[in-house]
Amino acid sequence: MSTRLCTKPLFDPSCLRCQPVNLVRKCGPENTRVSTARKTFGARFYATDAPKLNYVVLTGRSLISLDGPDATDFLHNLIPAPVLPLNDASGSCIATAFLNAKGRIIHDAFLYKPTKTDSHRWFLEVDANSAPAVLKHLKKHKLRTKVKLQQLSSEEAAVFYLWPRSSDPTRTEGLVLRQDPRPKMGRRGYLLGENATQRLKDTLGEESSKEEYHWEDYMIHRILNGHAEGPIEILSEHALPQESNFDFYGGIDFHKGCYLGQELTIRTHHTGVVRKRILPVQLYTDEGPISKDQTRPQYDPLTSLPQPPHEANIAKCGARGRSARSTGKWLGGYGNIGLALCRLETMTDLSLTAEGSHFNQEADHFEVAWQDGTSNENNSVKAKAFVPPWLRQAIDDSVKARSERSQARRKKDLEDDDDDEVD
Repeated sequence: MSTRLCTKPLFDPSCLRCQPVNLVRKCGPENTRVSTARKTFGARFYATDAPKLNYVVLTGRSLISLDGPDATDFLHNLIPAPVLPLNDASGSCIATAFLNAKGRIIHDAFLYKPTKTDSHRWFLEVDANSAPAVLKHLKKHKLRTKVKLQQLSSEEAAVFYLWPRSSDPTRTEGLVLRQDPRPKMGRRGYLLGENATQRLKDTLGEESSKEEYHWEDYMIHRILNGHAEGPIEILSEHALPQESNFDFYGGIDFHKGCYLGQELTIRTHHTGVVRKRILPVQLYTDEGPISKDQTRPQYDPLTSLPQPPHEANIAKCGARGRSARSTGKWLGGYGNIGLALCRLETMTDLSLTAEGSHFNQEADHFEVAWQDGTSNENNSVKAKAFVPPWLRQAIDDSVKARSERSQARRKKDLEDDDDDEVD
């Protein structure tokens, strides 16, 4: 029995047989055998009614434990995030990063504050492949600090994520659940103890919708909302925390005391202009569809577009000479969507200064170009950047606040000059 392509709109919830199997969504008769691993991703993801508990075990993330009476002060002096006060009523974790002396990100992390039952123990959620490097960085700055550092294996701790609108688990014994601080995201947490991963699946599986999420689902979810994560998307020793939007996640406290990388971070905030930020991007061709929603790319599981290599340059189509300079850098993606570090006033209509944006939506088109390493062939695919509503609002507020600070400084300088003349 042949299988036909579904003719309904992409991710139509009414089509219960729409299945993104190996990135190909197929539809068939009722008795057609299909994979149950990624059932009706679109129907689950964009459901309008409140779904049941839907979760994904984040196997690509690991936990590092910091236990001891000096753990709070140790973190307070090492990261830009507002570690204090401990009794944060918001109940969220903190999205932050570790910086080098030049203010560049070396590792991104989620920070979980101590629970009432374990008042001196902090947990860092980091990329699993980067966990040994993060632990090494912490030990380098530990010195005589009374804090015990330990990387927990997947059998000792399991990290998970709950989708937005997903119900909370009622069997919460041993589960730590916090709100993801990034806009439009759900909740994340961890479970400690022996055989943590299997116990987590058993605990949440009894209350879940029986529709299993996978790491790819979580990745697509992040990209559509414009959130980077891990050393591939947040370039180690190159990315600035503001370019990675940590200033909008509450991951930087601009009024706290000294921490590693503070000088450049504070100077950028008070005197500089952040002209590049990470944005969601859609890849397309002249014949292919492009999202009509100017705030969100359109994910297409049927795409056959080539995936650009990491850090491939983005430039204006047909540009020559000085105008052909890079306008962005491709960071990574999935299918036809991804994240890129983009020049805001070149690739979007955002205005950061009095000069305004140079972007023309009708005339300006951009492409990611690269050379194949084996055949030396030149490849390219068009790319369109999108500005999520939460990011647009945050940037507008940031520009307004910077203008007010500048006016206050000028006013103070004038008052100081008047005082000098009187003296």
